[in-house]
Amino acid sequence: MNGFLALTFMSSWRRIKEITRYKVNFALETAMSFVWGLGLLVFAAVADPGKLQYAIGSANYPIFLLIGVAFQTYQGASTWGAWEIHDELTKGQIEYTFASPVSRYFYILSHSLSQAIVGTIFGLLPMFALAVLLLGALPSPMAMAMMSISVILTFLALCQVGVVIASALLALKNVNALMQAFNFLLQIATGMFVPVQFMPEPIKALAFALPMTHGIDLSRHFILGTSTVWPVEVELAGLVILLLVFGALAKFSTAYLERKAKMEGLSLA
Repeated sequence: MNGFLALTFMSSWRRIKEITRYKVNFALETAMSFVWGLGLLVFAAVADPGKLQYAIGSANYPIFLLIGVAFQTYQGASTWGAWEIHDELTKGQIEYTFASPVSRYFYILSHSLSQAIVGTIFGLLPMFALAVLLLGALPSPMAMAMMSISVILTFLALCQVGVVIASALLALKNVNALMQAFNFLLQIATGMFVPVQFMPEPIKALAFALPMTHGIDLSRHFILGTSTVWPVEVELAGLVILLLVFGALAKFSTAYLERKAKMEGLSLA
């Protein structure tokens, strides 16, 4: 476990050093988190305040949208590891990685975790801060604590999804279509832009199986005071269950890859 924590720390530290190495670019990237948030306010014109109030208990679409899009940073957490593994695969380095004594599960997971950590610092937190600033009221300490738990569970569950996608990449060699479909679902079926309450029942069922749906819904509830799609305790339990399920799938997929690597290798050929 200490080795895994050190690996995650070094991976996160390396990414932060890469981001902050060029000062002008770093300043612009940070500023763009806030500019993105302000730019999203133009979507407020498309929302019907009456329908929004009826569906979620709040007509404040700008803050609703801002909190949802803040979670877009976690799309990288679920796919970044796969892109880095793909880079190693195309360069012929993956065999060396799998020959190392480091756990393959922890190695892939560290990529997703580092992306999620950096995304939280430079993407999610600035947008949350802007949402609270525009709202003009701080959530209660209990609401902040519950929101943090929700975000952490979402963060961890999506990192497990990242391991599954990276494993699928190594097994199938090309999963661009899978990643595009998954990214599409994260943007459409999670309520990022439109309340899940407006969606048909089959989409709601699919939305429940996506960790980001609950992270977005609970964050809006604790910051903006909106009504949740499902009871709060059900959504929190759902996040824990999804974390365990995707965690088990991640462990199974990396174990399969280790067997495959020993028997067939993992090169593109």
